[in-house]
Amino acid sequence: MNEKHEVNVDRRNVLLGAGTAAAAGVVATLGAVTPGTAKAEGTVGQECMTINYPNSADVHFDFDYYVNKHMPLIMKLYGKSIARFELRRGQPGADGAAPPFVATITIWIADPKAFDAAAAIHQAGLRADVSKFTNSQLIAQRDKIVGTAT
Repeated sequence: MNEKHEVNVDRRNVLLGAGTAAAAGVVATLGAVTPGTAKAEGTVGQECMTINYPNSADVHFDFDYYVNKHMPLIMKLYGKSIARFELRRGQPGADGAAPPFVATITIWIADPKAFDAAAAIHQAGLRADVSKFTNSQLIAQRDKIVGTAT
C-alpha cells in the first residue's frame, strides 16, 4: 500500500531556532532546487515591502547579526502578518563592478492591516536597531505585485 506523506515547515519556527535538524532539511531541500525550477512566491495583488541598503566603499553590513537577531525580532513582532521574509546580499556585476546595494530585503505581507498595526507599534524600535548591523541608510518601499512568471 502506497501512502503519501506531507511535511509542513513553518518558516517562523525555523527562523526562531526550532531546531538545526529542521533547518538543515530545509537547506538541503532548497539546495536541490535547480535554476529554472523555482516558483514565484508572491501572488498578483499581494503586497510586499522592499528594503534596500545602498552600497559604497565605507559601508559595512553584518549579515550574521541581521539573520540571527534582527530578522527573528521582526518575525516575532509582526507575527503572521508576514508570509515570507528574504534577505539577499548584493553581488558584483559581470564586469566586476560593486553592487549598488549591499543588501536587499523583501517581506511578503500576508495581512496588510496587521502588518500596518505592527509597524505603528514597532517600526521606531526596529529602525533604532539598524545601527547595530549597518552604517548604510535604508530605502524602503511598499509594493503590490502586478505580475508573476515561472
